[in-house]
Amino acid sequence: MSTAARLRIPENRRDNRFDVLRLLAAWLVLFSHCYPLAGRESDEPLLSALGVTFGTVGVALFFAISGYLVTQSLERSGNLRVFATRRALRIYPALVCVTLASMAVIGPVFTTLPQASYWTHEQTWKYLWNASAWRVSFLLPQVFAHNPFPNAINGSLWTLPYEVRCYLTLAFVSLLPGRMLVKLILVAVALSAMWVFRGTLPALASGDKLWGLNHYHVQLGLAFAIGGVYACLRGGVGPSLRACAVLTMVALLLPAGAWRDVATTIAFSSGILWLALHARWLPVVPTRMGDWSYGVYLYAFPVQQCLAWASLHTVSFPAYVAASTAITMALACASWHLVEKRPLRFR
Repeated sequence: MSTAARLRIPENRRDNRFDVLRLLAAWLVLFSHCYPLAGRESDEPLLSALGVTFGTVGVALFFAISGYLVTQSLERSGNLRVFATRRALRIYPALVCVTLASMAVIGPVFTTLPQASYWTHEQTWKYLWNASAWRVSFLLPQVFAHNPFPNAINGSLWTLPYEVRCYLTLAFVSLLPGRMLVKLILVAVALSAMWVFRGTLPALASGDKLWGLNHYHVQLGLAFAIGGVYACLRGGVGPSLRACAVLTMVALLLPAGAWRDVATTIAFSSGILWLALHARWLPVVPTRMGDWSYGVYLYAFPVQQCLAWASLHTVSFPAYVAASTAITMALACASWHLVEKRPLRFR
C-alpha cells in the first residue's frame, strides 16, 4: 500500500487545498509589503494588533506546506539525484528569469545613473548572485533610490536561501540511519531546544547566531520540520482540529517568550496542514490555472517598487494594493505558463 493510501491523504489537487493556501500566503506577503513600500510600515494592521505582520504569517505558511510537500517529493524521488533535479527544475527557471528581468529591464529604466555607469557598476553584476538562491543581493545601483523604501529591488528573495538550506538538511537527514519520521522529530526537537535555550548560552553564541544558525534558520526550519513530520506519519495519524486547538491553547497560556513562540509555530504549522488536507470548504485552484504562488512571490516586490516609484501609493493606497495585486497576478500567470511548467515535464 502506498504512503498516500496509508495516510488517507488526498494527493490530487482537486482533493486538497495546498495550492490555494500557497497562493494566499504569497498574496499575504504582497499585501504586507505594501505598507513599508508605501512608507506606512506602522499602519500594518496585524503588526499593531499582534506584533507580527501578514508577511510573517505568509512566510510561516509557506515553510510548513513546503516541509510537507518536499518531504513527500523526497520519498517519491527514489534517490537524491532525482530529488535534487526536481527541486532545481521548480526553483531556478523562474528565479533566473526574474533576476535577469530585474537587472536588464528594471535597473536600466529606473536607475538615476547614466547607462554606461549602470552597466559597469559592481552592484549590477553582483545582482546575478540572486539566481543562485544561495546568496541574495537586494541592490542595483541607484535604482529606486528615492522610493519610500529606497534601493531594494526584490526584498522577498531573502527567504530563498533558507528554503534551499531546508532542502539540503532534509537530504542529509535522509542519508542517516533510522526512520525518516523519527529523524525529523529529532530535528524539530533540536530546533525547538535551540530556540528556547539560545539566549542562555552566550559562550556558544556569536552575535545573533548559535552554532552558525540565526533566528530564521531556527524559526523557518521548525515550520518546515513540522511539515515533514506530518508527511512521514503512518497509520492515518495526521493534523487534527482537536490537536491544533489544544496546541493553540497551550501557546496562549504560556508566558511571552521563546516557549510560547515554539508552541505557536507548532500549532500554526499543524493548523495550516489541517486546512490543506481537510478543509473542503476552502476553494480549489482550477487545474488549468496552474500554480501561481511562486510567481507571485518572485514578482510582487519589484512590481510594488515600480508603482511606488510612480507615486501611486500617494494617490490611493487601496489602488496601490489593487494594482500591485493585478499586475503581479498577470506576471505570475505568464511565469507559470511560459517558464515554470515547461521544465516540470522533465521531472
